[in-house]
Amino acid sequence: MLDTIILTMPIDYSCIIDHSRFKPSTEKIFEGNYFIKYVNNPTADDWRKKIYKPRLTAYKRGKIIELKVEFSAPKLLFGNNLDELQESDFEQVRDKLQEALRAMGVKVFGIFIENAKVSGFSPSKNIPLSNGYTSIFAIRELNKLDVSKKFDLADIKYQNGGEELQIYTNSHSLVFYDKINDLNKPAKRAIDKDQAPKQFSLFEQIKKQKNPIEVLRVEARLSKKRIINEALVKLGYLQNPTFKDIFNKDLCQKVLLSYWERFFSDNLFLFDVQDKPQKIFQNILAKHGQKIGVSRAIYLTGFLTLCKDDAGMRGFRQIAENYKPKTNWTQLKKWLAAFQRQITATRLHGFVADIERELKEFRPFKLPKNLSTLAL
Repeated sequence: MLDTIILTMPIDYSCIIDHSRFKPSTEKIFEGNYFIKYVNNPTADDWRKKIYKPRLTAYKRGKIIELKVEFSAPKLLFGNNLDELQESDFEQVRDKLQEALRAMGVKVFGIFIENAKVSGFSPSKNIPLSNGYTSIFAIRELNKLDVSKKFDLADIKYQNGGEELQIYTNSHSLVFYDKINDLNKPAKRAIDKDQAPKQFSLFEQIKKQKNPIEVLRVEARLSKKRIINEALVKLGYLQNPTFKDIFNKDLCQKVLLSYWERFFSDNLFLFDVQDKPQKIFQNILAKHGQKIGVSRAIYLTGFLTLCKDDAGMRGFRQIAENYKPKTNWTQLKKWLAAFQRQITATRLHGFVADIERELKEFRPFKLPKNLSTLAL
């Protein structure tokens, strides 16, 4: 449901009960200039003791101190983010966060945490894959999508040996990655940079299982207030949400579904298991032959075959754009749009059904009991 959350709340000077926890010390915060950041992060000792803590940053705002708190809600509660939260966990997460803040030298009432403003959050879903599908295969296929000029000057990253796909801008992104393999990576190489100490042993135990689970992770990372407000208003929610507001199953589900539909609902033909050109041609004629004729069916077959190649739609686009005039791709896209609406996938790869099922049902993923005890 939710993973990383960034909260911002005003606090009084008296709320800091141990100034030495911050670097530099906040003891003389009102004597310093306005541009100093006071950082309070988990320590090496916390890591050795396998204690997960948030990251804190304090700023001076006039006579008020503003505290930014960044944390993974499931890691705070469960020690890992394979187990997923549900709405009924809110009070436990709030209390755990209050307890962690106090241990880091900041005393804050629970009501202030509940009403803290959200400056970033990541609705997320773990997708258990079935029928032998792997995360790397699913990511390789999803990478065939072309998102250029469709996502506010978006770029796309396909890296770490096919374990990660990011469709991103500076203010928000949609990320797919191999969740199980990511558990075992150091922060510098992991997609999830905020690794919990207990997750390394969890990886080893999962890999020892006779039939290890395969989990594709999908996250919508909203990191700017403007983007958060735009997304919420579009989905029928109020702007400027609090921590309590975003701890909402329906909201998180709608955010993820909106991203999936935005990028993939019109491009599912890319994930058709059929990749033999003559069979594709035959299927198109069987479905649309009476309406479009043989010539247009041949065009459609060529289009599909080019888009389903390893480099996908973006590779097709790059080749087309290399030819003059430069308007080639723009004209080609308009010409292809009519065809694209006529394309119907005959049989999709099973990972597509896994993703759509999990996003629509949105039930919290839980580790098997013999594994979940390891993360406590």
